[in-house]
Amino acid sequence: HVKNIANQEKVWVAEQREEQEKAKAKELAKEIQQEREQEELDRIAGKSATVDRGIDWMYHGQSKESEIAKQDAEKKSEEYLLGKEFAPDTAVKGDIA
Repeated sequence: HVKNIANQEKVWVAEQREEQEKAKAKELAKEIQQEREQEELDRIAGKSATVDRGIDWMYHGQSKESEIAKQDAEKKSEEYLLGKEFAPDTAVKGDIA
């Protein structure tokens, strides 16, 4: 048992952090299990979906681009491919010599 108040606080904080990490690990394991079950059901149903697990986490919880943003990006890339002058959005006139 720790007698010093400061040390008691440190022990308590460490215990709380450990509990949070365990809860987070448990939640991640649960999500992985659900994904595996869903993949198994899809495989049985004949659906073929390949997901790159290496980058899938980056897109989790993010909404897809709006239609306007897609059109704008397509227009910019088309202009670039047609040879029109390309100026990045962050460029300020006079930056490039």
